[in-house]
Order: sequence, then structure tokens, then C-alpha cells
Amino acid sequence: MKKLFAFTFQEKIWNIQLSEHHLVAELRNETLRKVELICIDLVNAALIWKQASPINTWWQSLGKLNNDLVELIEFSEETKPQVTQKHYLNIQTGEISEYIPQISDNFSSQSYRHLQPIHYTEQNEYFPAIHRFLYRLLNVDIQKGVDYLEYKDKIIISYYLYQENKLWNYLLVVNNRKEVLLNELLTESEGLGLGTFTVKPEILLYVKNKSQLHGYELN
Repeated sequence: MKKLFAFTFQEKIWNIQLSEHHLVAELRNETLRKVELICIDLVNAALIWKQASPINTWWQSLGKLNNDLVELIEFSEETKPQVTQKHYLNIQTGEISEYIPQISDNFSSQSYRHLQPIHYTEQNEYFPAIHRFLYRLLNVDIQKGVDYLEYKDKIIISYYLYQENKLWNYLLVVNNRKEVLLNELLTESEGLGLGTFTVKPEILLYVKNKSQLHGYELN
């Protein structure tokens, strides 16, 4: 596997959306209550812009993408926030766009195939088989649950171990010859995460230590 990129930010990675050729992430500084946005060109594995959100409010969220636009959703400051406005950025430049997409523009990240792992807890009938597989492969006693995905000739598993009285989350990639291609500590965790990685053919995407974004080519 070839590493395509590894970007580290001062802020926490809060939300990630994908289009056919781009990744856009919402970054948040909870102390300063500031929101930033970044865009990665997945074809060239390059960070093409990073900027403060043009919406000057904490009450916002990154929406969906298409090939040309990034959707930003603004909310009211209420106990049950309501959508008050939608804004759109040019995906290439990060600048506010005057164009308002129509339904026919297919403005949905679901248009672009990306694969999410299946989450299995200890109570699931498939968990013991995955436990045995990892025990034989790595001599580890996994805990709580896993995120599991088979992609072509590879198995990708996000698993948890108790170490130093803490729960540690690891990401494993192994091929059908049981060769370990990646086995990396992602973070300390107080509980199980969901969707700890994503595969957008042919790229494995994951967040490490809440502020590092990694991409590997899965050829």
C-alpha cells in the first residue's frame, strides 16, 4: 500500500464529506469556537485550500458535495436548532458561489460510492470469528467491538485493546495471504467509535488522534 497523504491540523476533524474527486472536512476549535474548512484533491493527493468558514457562527455544519460545490448549512441557536440558510462554496477555490443548485444537479454525496465498515459488538454472532482471526494473526485479545470491511483482496479491521487501563483503537489492513500491510494505533478511546474508516475506491481514509487525516492507496 502506498501512503497518499497525511495532514495534521490544530483543530479537531469534526465532519468529512466526499465527492468524486474531492474530500472536504470541517475542523472545529471548541475553545475558540471557530470553524475551518479544508479541501483535498484526491486525484493529486493535495491540500488545495484551508480557510475559516465564511459563515461567522458556531451553529453551522458541513453539508453535501457535488463536483463543483460545497454545501454549508446554518442553524438557529436553539435547543432544537432549525436550518435557517444554506450557503455554497466553489469546491476548487473555497470562495462563496452565487450559484444555487437545483434538484436536477444531483447535489448528494450518495452519488459517489464510498464504503463504510460493518460494526460488530461483542454480542454479535460474527465477533468471535473475528476475535479468533486477530488472535492467531497478531496474538491480541480484542475487546468491545470492531469495524470490519472486506475490499478486493484485503480485510480492513478497526479493533480495540485494553492497554495501561485504557482502551486503544487500532487499524489493521491485511491481504488474502495474511500479510499485514498496516497496523496503526489511531487513538485512545473511552468507548467504541462508529465508521472509524472509509474506503473510497481505491483509497483508504481515516482520522488519527482526532486531528490527523490519512489516505492510503489500496492497490
